This record gives sequence, C-alpha cells and structure tokens, in this order.
Amino acid sequence: MHAMELLERLEAFSRQHRLLPEGSRVLVALSGGVDSVVLAHLLLRRGQPLALAHANFQLRGQESDEDERFVRALSEAWQLPLYVERFETLGYAEAHGLSVQMAARQLRYAWFEALCDKHGWTHIATGHQLNDSVETALFHFARGTGLSGMSGIPPQNGRVVRPLLFATRADIEAYARAQQLAWREDSSNAETHYTRNALRLRVLPQLEAIFPDFLRNAGKTLSHLRAADANSQHLLRQLLGAPNTDGVRAVLVSAIEALPAPSDALFDLLQPYGFTPEQTQEMMVRRHTPGAEWHSEKGFRLVVGRGAWLLVEQTAPQEETMRIYDDDLMVRLPDGSQLFLMEIPTGSPIPDDPTCAVVDAALVRFPLLLRRWRPGDVFQPLGMGGKSQKLQDFFTNQKLSVVDKERVWLLENGDGQILWVMGMRLAEPFKVTDRTFKLLKLTWLKR
Repeated sequence: MHAMELLERLEAFSRQHRLLPEGSRVLVALSGGVDSVVLAHLLLRRGQPLALAHANFQLRGQESDEDERFVRALSEAWQLPLYVERFETLGYAEAHGLSVQMAARQLRYAWFEALCDKHGWTHIATGHQLNDSVETALFHFARGTGLSGMSGIPPQNGRVVRPLLFATRADIEAYARAQQLAWREDSSNAETHYTRNALRLRVLPQLEAIFPDFLRNAGKTLSHLRAADANSQHLLRQLLGAPNTDGVRAVLVSAIEALPAPSDALFDLLQPYGFTPEQTQEMMVRRHTPGAEWHSEKGFRLVVGRGAWLLVEQTAPQEETMRIYDDDLMVRLPDGSQLFLMEIPTGSPIPDDPTCAVVDAALVRFPLLLRRWRPGDVFQPLGMGGKSQKLQDFFTNQKLSVVDKERVWLLENGDGQILWVMGMRLAEPFKVTDRTFKLLKLTWLKR
C-alpha cells in the first residue's frame, strides 16, 4: 500500500468515527511493535500533537528491557515526549487473582488514564488493526457471545481510540517497510498455546486460503454488526425510564414482553449494569413476583415492582434514624434532603402540598424521631376518621413499589405515634381543628 494511501485512509476512518477532532492531544500507547510504531509515525506525519507511553511489564526479561531501549531511542529520533513505567505485573496478577494478560491490561490502561489527567492528553491511541478485531470476534464467537461480542473491537471506547482498525496487518507491515521503519517483535506472539495466537497463526491463515478476501469482507461485516448493535442499544435504552428523584429507573414488563426475543433484550439492556444472562433469564421467569430482586457485581439492584422492573444503584448503608429537638429549625436528613420546622400564626392557610404538613403544635412531643418504616408499623391516616391502618396496607393502596417503600421517611412523635408519613399523609390525631391555638409547619425539601 502506498504511504499516502494509508495516511489518507486513516484520515477518512478518523473522520467517519470522529476519533481525532480538532484540538485533540494524543497519547500513543507504544509497545515497539509494528502496529504502534506505524500508528505513531502516521500521526506524526499528520501533524498531530502527541506523546508516547511505553509500559514495561517485565515479563520477558532482557527482551522487555530491549523493547524499552528501542522506544527511548525512537522518541529521541522523532523528538517526541515519552513516558515509561515499569510494572510488577506478576505480583499484581497474583495479588488480585488475575491472569497475567488481564493484569497487564488493567495496569497499562489505568496508567494511561492517569497520564491524560495529569498532562492534559485528550485521547489514548492504540495500534489495534483489522486482524486484531477479526480475531476478537472469532474468539468471542467460539466462546459464545451476543451482538456486541461479535462486533469485534470498537473504534472508540471513552478516551481510547483505534485509528488503524481499517488496516490489515499486511497493510501496516508494507507501510513500515516502505518507510524503512524499524520495530520490535514480541517472541511470545509465536507461542500457540495462547488462544489468541492460535487464532492468528493457525485459523486466520486457513480462512484466508479458502476466502482470499476474508479479512476485508469480515471487516465490513463487523462494521455492519457494530451499527446494528448501536441501533439496538439506542432503541433498548428508550425502554429504560429516566431516573426519578430517588434515582430509580423503571423498565415496563409489558414493553419487554412485546419484543420478539424478550430475554435477550432484557440482558442487552441490563448487561452494562453488571447483570448476567442467568440473572436476566430468572428475571423473565419471576417478572410477576413483586419483591423479587437481584444484585449485580457493579453495585446495582433490580427489584420487581407493579408491572415493572426497578433499577437502582446500591449505596453504602447510612444511619437511618435521627432525633429532632424543639430548638431545631432545620435538619438535614441522611439522604441529603432537608426538613424545616416553623411555628406559624393560627389561621394561616394550610398548603395543598404533600411535602408540607401543618399540625397542632400542642400535640407534638419532642424529641421527634425521623426513621424509615418497619414491618408492623400502624398509623391513623388523615381522612379515615381515626381508624388505624397498617403502613404496609397504606403503601399497597398508594401503589408503592418495593423500592419506593424503602425510601419513605416517617416522623414519629415523642409519644411513639407516627405523626407524618412524609410526602404522603399526615396522621389524623395531629390535624388542625377549631380548638387548635398553635401551629407547627413542617416543610420537606427533597433533593
């Protein structure tokens, strides 16, 4: 491939996927291999502001050190800033129960992100190319995957961009030879006991022998699959309601049931939140079991409500009770909301607002107790003529979900009676009557 042609194709690919917008400052992940060397060379010719970052994982002894020396010499020759970090990769892998490959991945990307934060680089460019993307898709296909897994490597993921995904390994090596570029060969890439290497060295050559245009055609297919996946995800996200004031998002069961493949759709929708295929299959089976719930490894919780699954992020446990004294004018609740207490003149209008309650101050006994509801709680809802009702039944009548009930605050009088189900209903014994001579106004300012 002609040198200018590869640069022009990189420009076109970057424009198509908006990888390197004007003003971008790029940190190139430079291993010393041909892909990353060619990427850095192309970006340098492009006039792109860039720096190089080399991670020495100290896994191949002298060979790793020679890679580092090569990169240092290259940065000097090209007069580019260089960052180098040596990692105790084996120790990190053992301490965190990871494979060596996964440990190296975590270490380098965390370091790249830190360099961007510290030095103002806007993008991290890696040398992944078309062969890598096809290998990834085949790897996922063999192990079992969905549409996202079959799409190969995405052109962009956060700050990470991959401007060479359009080019084959042969294209890149041809460019390097034409430009008389030197590069390093990683001897571990020839070891076929690694699954990825076996795909690269054994499977892909066989496919190319049978289908000479296999890589190009596979690249087009991956592009179509990525587009289909993006469209599917966009449409599915519309089924996930916007979070309410408590951060709860609802997915209507009927909307998922109406889809041709509901279980798959539910998994695609919830996978970004850490839920597994096994969990989403069980969610479908138990979709009409109120109170059933699942927890994800990413810290999310899904609960079956009335006709909907409710998604909420789990937070660290907080102190859920507090005392309110007669000299408190404002208290801040554990969830960040505020409660204001103020005496007002007799005869003042009573606001028609569920977040505001006006009570007979003579009946209030301090300290008040602010707390969450508990099973067995009973109160006398305003408007029921003094009849008692279990809070559980009151919540059912109000059509509260399991998650909604957990977020209800109660204000308990000093004598143990529930004075106010905050934001919902005042208790009958504390209402204002024609015998009331002093008023206390309670105003709850939600987050």
